[in-house]
Amino acid sequence: MNTSFFDVNNGFEKKFSFVHEKNWTLPSEKLLFKEPLWTLESLMFMKKELNDTKSLLNDKGEQWQEHTARINPAKLVINFIRDRIQPEILTQAWCKFYEILSNYRLIPEEAENFKSLHLCEAPGAFISALNCYLCTNHSAIHWKWFANTLNPYYEGINVNDVVCDDRLLFPTIKHWYFGQDDTGDITNPKFSKDLNDFMGEKYFFDLITADGSVNCTENPAEQEETVSELHFAELLVALHNLSPGANFVLKKFTVFECNTICKMYFLNCVFKQVHVFKPFTSKSGNSEVYVICLGYVGIETLNAYLTRVSETYRSMKSKAMFPLEAIPESFMLQLQECASLFVEQQKKTITENIHLYSIPFANYSLELREVQRLCAAEYLKRCHIHRNMIFDKLFPFENQIVSNFHDKNNRNLRTFRFQAIGEVFENLEKSKSMSRQDVILDVDKRMNKCFPLEEKRHLEDEEWCLVPKDIINKMRTKGYSKWLLVGKKISFIQNSKFCNPMLLHLWNRISYDPQVEFRNYLPTACCYWDINSLSSLILENCFPEDFCIISEAQINEASEDDPALNKLKETFKKVFSCNFSSLEGQETDFPKQNRIIYINCTSWIKSLHQEIFIKHCLADILSKVIKFMNLGDSIIICFQSLLTRYTNGLLYMLLSLFEKVIFSLIL
Repeated sequence: MNTSFFDVNNGFEKKFSFVHEKNWTLPSEKLLFKEPLWTLESLMFMKKELNDTKSLLNDKGEQWQEHTARINPAKLVINFIRDRIQPEILTQAWCKFYEILSNYRLIPEEAENFKSLHLCEAPGAFISALNCYLCTNHSAIHWKWFANTLNPYYEGINVNDVVCDDRLLFPTIKHWYFGQDDTGDITNPKFSKDLNDFMGEKYFFDLITADGSVNCTENPAEQEETVSELHFAELLVALHNLSPGANFVLKKFTVFECNTICKMYFLNCVFKQVHVFKPFTSKSGNSEVYVICLGYVGIETLNAYLTRVSETYRSMKSKAMFPLEAIPESFMLQLQECASLFVEQQKKTITENIHLYSIPFANYSLELREVQRLCAAEYLKRCHIHRNMIFDKLFPFENQIVSNFHDKNNRNLRTFRFQAIGEVFENLEKSKSMSRQDVILDVDKRMNKCFPLEEKRHLEDEEWCLVPKDIINKMRTKGYSKWLLVGKKISFIQNSKFCNPMLLHLWNRISYDPQVEFRNYLPTACCYWDINSLSSLILENCFPEDFCIISEAQINEASEDDPALNKLKETFKKVFSCNFSSLEGQETDFPKQNRIIYINCTSWIKSLHQEIFIKHCLADILSKVIKFMNLGDSIIICFQSLLTRYTNGLLYMLLSLFEKVIFSLIL
């Protein structure tokens, strides 16, 4: 076994500091995005060598992910920390940022007030780490923070792109800003201005962090280019909102490409110090590094320059931010030294990992375990983490929710995600050529891994829920006027707060297919126990003949055979139908009391994905039905799905109008 791979001290010293020289000044605004993209031969050679090494992993399956996680020298760090302190959310990102805070002076020594902004922050580990660090090392400081991330509640974002874990976000939601479009996407050209309006023109920050990334699994060789636009957006938002003398921490990857080099030079011109650091707790086999920028020159001297960059960079992707000749050779030499340092370390790790993959784990497991223990102890020592640390929590733990991404078997969430999506290069290549039958088999395999049989619903179970009275009373005290959010239109439900996102991902894989016919998946039976229970709940001390059913007039052939309505007709003999959408203008002979309004949304549109298309019609019909109803009336609504905040919001408001509420299942 190559023991140099487990060099403890070297693992904590992956650092590079730029030495600023007098001729490092910003090029004229007139030179911005004027020249074609250029390349440096030495950096392109490094890129090729690194990609050649990374390509050795292309045929590695999901077991490779398990292997690299198992041999990670930092594997025990989280356990060692958890044994001593219990922060709100403890992840690898928490460990990385606490390590950064312990290595660089990001907090002014004598500061009484401190304001921070955290971009692309979910699930909130940087915030939690900063809270712990401030309480321990700057206990008298008054801290205000805000954060941004792709909105985990916005249904139009693919689960591959968004962090669904909202354990910290939900209890601290007032601190988070998702922009006017509600997506949280900072690459939106209007985001920076929206943020300024939200914060107030004179609200500047002492520290901004940007931990954003983009899923590059489909094109791992061009990771730097893939994340370029996001990093530009993070950079500009930060420089528009930092106070003079403030600090900025930016996640980056490789520095081979033209505009990455330009951005690095830009940072060196507008900050007093720039460092590049790979935390020990950042996996050594990837390209991730953090650029630590200290001592911002301030927006006053850069306003016009930043405005020009902001207006230009999106439309000039084929142009270089600066001409090659505008960047001093002394900077280029330092940048190449920096790139070489981190590339060589990454190549060494990948090569070592491949070597260990071919050796039985038992041959080196004891030595590895000891090294992991020594590394975890060294981390605690360097970061001064101990059992006597006292810090205030960001929110009471009783307010922390169990995320919809929580795994009942307590599997690592990354492992759970891999089991559901299989996002490794080999799987993605295979998926492009899968037949319909192959897709079904693959989804079935992943379903059984992620949601074992013992967790699946038993259809004969009594699947109904009576909403407690105190919850209904609480609903009635809500101020609904503040609920309304306006945002980017959703055309495809890819994420949901009301469903495990991995389950939704698997459902979308098999249901969005031209070979799937809606008529083959219409409900053909109902959960009789539930319908009977529902009828009993409505009747209580009354008789069926005292009630009448009022249902929607037949819309299409899909509504001809409604199993739930047919079952209700067996109990309640008085059945009427009408057009709910024009109730207000209709003259009806319906009884005035004890009416049961039956609305079956599932028959409105022939689609397995109705919810996104019926929302306006649903709101319109409900508003008219509610006006039509009298005291003592009941309503039964059949939904195909309850995945969006819009539909659930309507339902939540509706619940406050009734004395009793029951949820039931129709199959």
